[in-house]
Amino acid sequence: IAGLNQTQIHPRAGLTFQGVLRALLRQDPDVIMIGEIRDGETAEIAIKAAQTGHLVLSTLHTNSTCETLVRLQQMGVARWMLSSALTLVIAQRLVRKLCPHCRRQQGEPIHIPDNVWPSPLPHWQAPGCIHCYHGFYGRTALFEVLPITPVIRQLISANTDVESLETHARQA
Repeated sequence: IAGLNQTQIHPRAGLTFQGVLRALLRQDPDVIMIGEIRDGETAEIAIKAAQTGHLVLSTLHTNSTCETLVRLQQMGVARWMLSSALTLVIAQRLVRKLCPHCRRQQGEPIHIPDNVWPSPLPHWQAPGCIHCYHGFYGRTALFEVLPITPVIRQLISANTDVESLETHARQA
């Protein structure tokens, strides 16, 4: 792809992850994609790159968007740095899909509060068939999105606990 540079990490040759990231920043890229943030040094380099105007995309293993903030803090990144660098946090889960060949609606639809879901949700079951053998066929992604609004930014820098952040994010 034109305009795209990719670097293979090779520690024995002196190409460490952190060293390559530092060298990359000297090239002044518009977008930086880091495969995964695994340690504090990588997290700090990524945050500093974001603070200097680069769009940084990466992955991090956590259970929710708000837990991402805790994980980065555990890696040694200060909350004020997070609040100034983050724009958006997305958490993703892959869930199994019911087989379209054997799924059947069971019982009455489930009523959920209108602020969560506007209409009753049907309850489905899939016993399994010759197409799937176990009731599931494929996966689909569910996303939790946390836009870093000015209020969320302020809560992050004030070292607000995860539960309060989640509560405020749901209300926004």
